[in-house]
Amino acid sequence: MTTKFTKENLIGCNGYVFFHKDGRETAYVNREFVARFKYVKRNMGPFMTFLRKNFTVEEYFDRYDAGETPLAIVKSKGYIASHIKAEMKKAGYPRTLAGHTAWWAAECVKIDAHMAKTLADPAYQAREAVRNAAVHANSAAAAK
Repeated sequence: MTTKFTKENLIGCNGYVFFHKDGRETAYVNREFVARFKYVKRNMGPFMTFLRKNFTVEEYFDRYDAGETPLAIVKSKGYIASHIKAEMKKAGYPRTLAGHTAWWAAECVKIDAHMAKTLADPAYQAREAVRNAAVHANSAAAAK
């Protein structure tokens, strides 16, 4: 028997998403954890919509019980978080998995270039030398 996620049995509350077999009437009884949205709570609604459209309860919980994370489970069928989609759109990439792959590769190139420039900067190297000396001095003092 396959059970669909619905608006009645998939409930978001304070950054958490729970599955309630009998719906909202049993708000705290027999609920099962689905996902947590600690930092970007605005992604909770789109996540729940994607879950309802693309997964059955059994399929999701079989994978979750096997050790997969909630994000890995939904990403396997094409989910992209809304804040990532916004960045992709701003950069001119299509909001698809292929677009995400291309966008992320371009972002990594930018990050690598920035890090290379930062590490080569003499002012950065001087600050790091001072910080490393302080850390070494504190470690030596703590060892005594």
